Amino acid sequence: MQSQIKDYVSKCTICNEYAIEQQRETMMSHELPMRPWQIVSLDLFQHSGEDFLLVVDHYSDFWEIDLLPDLSAETTIKRCKAQFARYGQPDRVISDNGPQFSGVEFRKFAADWEFEHFTSSPRHPKANGKAESAVKIAKNLCKKALREGKDAWKAILQWRNTLTEGMDSSPAQRLMARRLKAALPVASTLLEPCVVTDVLVKLRHRRQVSKFIYDKSAKDLPELRVGETVRMKTLPGDRTGLWRLGSCVQKVAPRSYLVEVNGSLYLRNRVDLRIAEPAPTQNPDGQRGRMTKDRTPASHMGPEALGEEPGDHRSAAPSPINTPLRQSGDTPVREPAVLADKSFHAVGVCPSHQKYLICRFPIRDC
Repeated sequence: MQSQIKDYVSKCTICNEYAIEQQRETMMSHELPMRPWQIVSLDLFQHSGEDFLLVVDHYSDFWEIDLLPDLSAETTIKRCKAQFARYGQPDRVISDNGPQFSGVEFRKFAADWEFEHFTSSPRHPKANGKAESAVKIAKNLCKKALREGKDAWKAILQWRNTLTEGMDSSPAQRLMARRLKAALPVASTLLEPCVVTDVLVKLRHRRQVSKFIYDKSAKDLPELRVGETVRMKTLPGDRTGLWRLGSCVQKVAPRSYLVEVNGSLYLRNRVDLRIAEPAPTQNPDGQRGRMTKDRTPASHMGPEALGEEPGDHRSAAPSPINTPLRQSGDTPVREPAVLADKSFHAVGVCPSHQKYLICRFPIRDC
């Protein structure tokens, strides 16, 4: 019964239009970097009414923030060039699909500076999780410093010098191979350069633990086929909450699809796309049928479908429509007064209660 209810709900158009969010998929991590500043992630954020650009290194977790006077692609590229000139050209840059990163200017910048540019699916910030996590840390430090009336840059300096849990080294040590001098007293020998070892082993272990915990409540969704009918999650600003009907046009990347909805193309992650319910069948009289072909009413089935031999009607019960009105002993069953109304018709007598079976509409023989 439970499986039948689930199957019925999955085919309901209204239920699919107002469906809840799908279960999250298993964790898919980026490639593990082999050296500092090999893979970096970018993101924009706002704090205290000002816009900032954040660049975070996947190897060391070291991040830099720059104040942006405007949100143009030209200004964003200039800030990126300053960071890359300081720490070196990365092999891969990961960002979201914001207008600063998806335009022609940034593609030219990537070709000129010889790095691969990967973008995440729109409306899916988890795909750029490294940058999102760094933005959360930066905002938290700035809020605390502002609340206490302290210098936010000193708070950032202390964080860069603090050992990372499970790594036994700080972000500054993993990136620059040295500790940073801060207000806390420290021996001069501890400020000397020293390369940190076993970083890759510890990074791999951290990822394995995170994936194991995350995947406990996650499962992968089936891949979509090109041309398959799908439903896309509610568009930004749409208060109806409807999952829009569309079709899959192309698979752009793992778990990233290009879909067409109402004549427009959208790039969405698989978790924001749901396989649409099958189209309702159309009866010859033009009305939508609710029964599939494997649920044909017994009155429309032949004797073979009912498990009978052709021409054998011994097991068939008499139809109540064709059964004459029964009598109780020698006294006929009294007709109810409702039969005086010509819109009601008697179709039989209940054998247990000796009462008429009444139908409001006329019965016609097939």
